[in-house]
Amino acid sequence: MELGYQIPVTALLLIGAMLAFTVVTTFMFRSQKTSADYYLAGRKVNSFINASAISSDYLSAASFLGVAGVAFLFGFDGIIYALGFFVGYIALLLFLASPLRKFGRYTVPDFVSERFHSKTARILGVIGVLFISLFYMAPQMLGAGKVMGLLLNLDYSTSIIIIACIITFYVTVGGMKATTVNQLVQFWILFGAMFLLAFIPFMIKGLTYTDVVKFLSEFKGSTPITGKEFDGAAYTSPAYWLTSLKDTLSLLLALMFGTAGLPHILVRFYTAPDGKAARRTVIYVLFLIGMFYILSPYVGHVIRYVFLQGESMGVSPHLMQWLADNGKNLAVPVAGSYFGGQVLLGIVVAGAFAAILSTVAGLIIASAGAIGHDLVVNVFNPDMPERSRVKVARVASIAVGLLGIPLGFWAESMQIAILVGLAFAIAASTFFPVLVMGVWWPKMTKGGACAGLVVGIVGSFFMILGKSMLPHFLQYNNPGGFVMILSFIAIYTVSKMEYAAKGEDALPPDTMEVMALLHGPEQA
Repeated sequence: MELGYQIPVTALLLIGAMLAFTVVTTFMFRSQKTSADYYLAGRKVNSFINASAISSDYLSAASFLGVAGVAFLFGFDGIIYALGFFVGYIALLLFLASPLRKFGRYTVPDFVSERFHSKTARILGVIGVLFISLFYMAPQMLGAGKVMGLLLNLDYSTSIIIIACIITFYVTVGGMKATTVNQLVQFWILFGAMFLLAFIPFMIKGLTYTDVVKFLSEFKGSTPITGKEFDGAAYTSPAYWLTSLKDTLSLLLALMFGTAGLPHILVRFYTAPDGKAARRTVIYVLFLIGMFYILSPYVGHVIRYVFLQGESMGVSPHLMQWLADNGKNLAVPVAGSYFGGQVLLGIVVAGAFAAILSTVAGLIIASAGAIGHDLVVNVFNPDMPERSRVKVARVASIAVGLLGIPLGFWAESMQIAILVGLAFAIAASTFFPVLVMGVWWPKMTKGGACAGLVVGIVGSFFMILGKSMLPHFLQYNNPGGFVMILSFIAIYTVSKMEYAAKGEDALPPDTMEVMALLHGPEQA
């Protein structure tokens, strides 16, 4: 990043102010008397604040940097990420938000354990939470390394270590209360940045989406610097990148239903006062992230438009080099620098920083809950006093937060949105089937729940990391949709077999009471 480097004073000031605010709120809310205070902010977060915090939690580096980056890289096919990320909240609203809050526990493994009275299901749930969270954390740390490189001209490894320590500190000290307030502020910073990135080229420069797409579709030739051939007609049409129908469907299912299985998003619904507030929160979230995902692909395509014209549009050589080397992850910062100079670049970098801080904080809280609440307390020491539970939560937060360092090193050469898509694949194939069936199907058994979790965890793990060992027809770029279907089949088949063998004895004894709680009126 040496070429053309300038100290980004605006970015430093904005991030300095944001970090100062974070430190202040962290110390304001450092006192947590109970584990409910630490993990769930006392279950008193109102709908609009919760919606902003959830949106901030959700609009990670994958959304802020990755969606525009994948649109820049893959054209029309890149829009599928924006579509899938958004539609997932409709599934969450329809199937899970209110029932989960009515159930009223702490974590996702809490639900699977107490719905089926199974310690095994809880342990499998903990494995699922950690598996999803660590896959999701890796691309956030990747984004952190890239953004800090732009900000301070630091090398990637140093950037990763600094970010991991900052986030671990404020989550460990402030818990969910401080995290919620910080996420509220961080959302409006990152949304404001994306709004400006779309507003300036559209309203001030006059680059309508129609004009941009028309130019791109007609362009055929070599790209600047790289000299690679670029076929604009293919770029603006389906199947430019997603050339296989099975891959496209599997990816879309993973993005849509993975949202409804993300533990760091689901846990936020436990912070709502009641089920009605949880439903209202999702409606607000749909509005907020819907606006964001309309803007992101436009920004990515505008930057491709600018890149192809290069110096004729007055793009500086170092910005052209950034796009040629790493446009998949730096399209958004380049847009900030090109359309608004150091000021807008500063706002954009602050927005990316906010997205990373917010999402990693949510992942740490969810993972700490899985380790501290589900594993240490509920499996090994159910009689632990509340004060000790808070200490365990903080130790777990430190352990998970520092894991971000090796994860960031591992993810350095990957594309942010694609890597996050794999986390969605695991979420779609583990928690979504188990939660939906557990909430809506009274005849689901303990064995069915465990089978669904095992198939989801093992299947997604093997199909992601052991892809090259599989026959070609089972190789997916994102296996989420395929494994999700297998998980549903496993839940249904094992539950039916258990029910056929044991009859009503195969079901948890309080099934009808739980169903009444999940789908009935709010309890006092």
